[in-house]
Amino acid sequence: MAAFNTEQTTDMTQTFSAHFYPEGFADSQTVTVLLDASGWLSFQAFDKKYRCPFNRVTVSDRLGRSPRFLTLPELGRLETRDNDFVDRALRHFGHQGERTLWLPKLERAPLWILGLLIVVVVTGWATYRHGIPAMARVTAPLVPDKVRELAGHEALGWMERGWLTPTTLSEERQQELRQAFDRHFGNQLTGLNVRVLFYNSEVFGANAFALPDGTLVFTDQFVELVNETEFLAVAAHEIGHVQHDHGIRGIISSSALVAATLLITGDSEALSEIIVTAPYALAQLSYSRDMEREADTAAMELMQAAGLDRQAFASALQKMMDSHGANEEGSRAWEEYLSSHPATDERIKRFE
Repeated sequence: MAAFNTEQTTDMTQTFSAHFYPEGFADSQTVTVLLDASGWLSFQAFDKKYRCPFNRVTVSDRLGRSPRFLTLPELGRLETRDNDFVDRALRHFGHQGERTLWLPKLERAPLWILGLLIVVVVTGWATYRHGIPAMARVTAPLVPDKVRELAGHEALGWMERGWLTPTTLSEERQQELRQAFDRHFGNQLTGLNVRVLFYNSEVFGANAFALPDGTLVFTDQFVELVNETEFLAVAAHEIGHVQHDHGIRGIISSSALVAATLLITGDSEALSEIIVTAPYALAQLSYSRDMEREADTAAMELMQAAGLDRQAFASALQKMMDSHGANEEGSRAWEEYLSSHPATDERIKRFE
């Protein structure tokens, strides 16, 4: 790259160095361009003379010290690093390229940059906190039941391969709990394809969760920890997740966030990873605090309709918290669980 030096001759007549790329050719040549007082560019390249009025030239935006491109209609393009000269020419002769002059001014205005940064951060937070959840709430009902079934099946398969093992509960105990579930909630589950499954899990410990297809999973450790009424209270909470489609909404929200991040960073090819890792992501999905409060409200309504003492949910939650705090590893897992849930004390007080 040749040096780009500007030489001033008389009045507004100036010369500057540039690389010239003829229209339709890949080769370039270093040239000295003359801009005369009448506003005409002229130079010689490839044994040919070129002339073009400056007000017909399209000038690229100024970005730091990057070279500028001056596009000459039907002739070719000039590349120069003499940004100051180009700015002076734009100011003097004035045409559509003059609009680009705000960019170098902005670069020298830290308050503007700080303001724009704040706007970007606030907009991103608002999109994450409100925009994406609102979008998920609207689009979730449009998801076909087949997709829900597939999502639930794949997520359960992931967990069975690493986190869940066959239940150790007797058939009689399982049947007893399913019958109690149907007796209290059967008439309130119209339109929901809910089923109750039991698994043993040293990883999850005493826990329960709902999958997008309506599957409710209860661990043996949880069943052994609570009485029947407390079991039904937590079951009502998990039904609330199913009623409000929290599983699908969570998938949509997390996928939209990942897709937006990948597109912003320019790694659009990695969007395929969303599809590949979706079952694993669903298996690890934790609901937002708003979703948990929504499920708690649904549980209160279901328990009231079923004639259950809602304080049973508070006692079950307290037992689960105590159980997970029994050892350091369990305590750490429970803290991760609580990080996306409303404060335990707050939830307990709601049900007392």
